[in-house]
Amino acid sequence: MNRELYADPDSNSLQGSSGFMLLEVLIALALFALSAVFLVDGVGTISRAIREMKNTRELEQDLIWVRDQIFQESDYEKIEEGGDITAPTMGEIRWETEVEMSTEVLDVFKVTLMLEYEGNSDFNVEAGERTSVMYLFRPTWSQNSDFSRERNDVLEEKRDKIRELQDERRRL
Repeated sequence: MNRELYADPDSNSLQGSSGFMLLEVLIALALFALSAVFLVDGVGTISRAIREMKNTRELEQDLIWVRDQIFQESDYEKIEEGGDITAPTMGEIRWETEVEMSTEVLDVFKVTLMLEYEGNSDFNVEAGERTSVMYLFRPTWSQNSDFSRERNDVLEEKRDKIRELQDERRRL
């Protein structure tokens, strides 16, 4: 038995209507519009974050390059002076160092490198400063008059320690 649903033209009610009411269509459009707004806002936020990460990466790469260029210099006097260097994307960077001789390890120096940069509006990077502390093995720096006495003192201290250990070993 096949029953068909039908709409009675004389009656006010629709039976078995398969269409959408106007209110349902409006609600669906409102939900779609809200989801589109959130989607566009999310894409904008992600785009800004990616651009900021890229700019920060450019700054970090420039500062690493600058540090590498500075420490290729083997002359202590030039390192001590400081100076300016032009980075590939960040432009002019001013640098200074503080060098201390390690009293524990011969010819190892504690170098504090201070970088000051103006920033770059193209990369949205503001002006700032960076400080890095590194330990460098530089035997040629020990011969500088600033460190020669300290180096000799450390060397003599290490020799005394070796003699003590050798004497102790002989006694055993």
